[in-house]
Amino acid sequence: MPSNQESFGIGFALVKRQAPYIIEPLDPAKHGRDEFDCGVVALNDYLKKRARKEMEAGLAACFVAVPVDEPGRIAGFCTLSAATIGIVDLPETITRRLPRYRDFPATLVGRLARSVAFKGMGIGDRLMMSALAGAATSSLEVASWAVVTDPKDEAARRFYQTFGFSDLDENRMFIPMKDVAVMLGAKAR
Repeated sequence: MPSNQESFGIGFALVKRQAPYIIEPLDPAKHGRDEFDCGVVALNDYLKKRARKEMEAGLAACFVAVPVDEPGRIAGFCTLSAATIGIVDLPETITRRLPRYRDFPATLVGRLARSVAFKGMGIGDRLMMSALAGAATSSLEVASWAVVTDPKDEAARRFYQTFGFSDLDENRMFIPMKDVAVMLGAKAR
């Protein structure tokens, strides 16, 4: 959990070990995508070759964590986009309390990666909290019932579990927005 001295959210300064970071929308003219290396070729390639195009097409919003003193250096990135969850995919314990819609609006954390150069600095945690804060804030204007993600492996699954995500199936995890609001200390709808 974040301390009271850290703030999470898009565009806010984040402080850990005296190294402040900003999380802001990707700006290809400002942020050095070619130097980014998280150790996973597919994620590196996404940031370098597809993130800008997906942003321009309105398919995903890409946010980067950058050190305040090196605003062009990407410490990590994450993407957010719209998604849905089918009622048939949710556990019955949850659907009993929901309207009988076929699908529920959700926010997808599609990709999240931290540069190997910033390992151990909490960048992944900061990006996740920022993504959750962004999803919660956006859901006040455009409804989103939950946040979903598709972890690429067991390590990623464990990472998302630390934030309260539960399995929908073997490929997708979710956390209801009301739980996100509680985690962030905000008033749930």
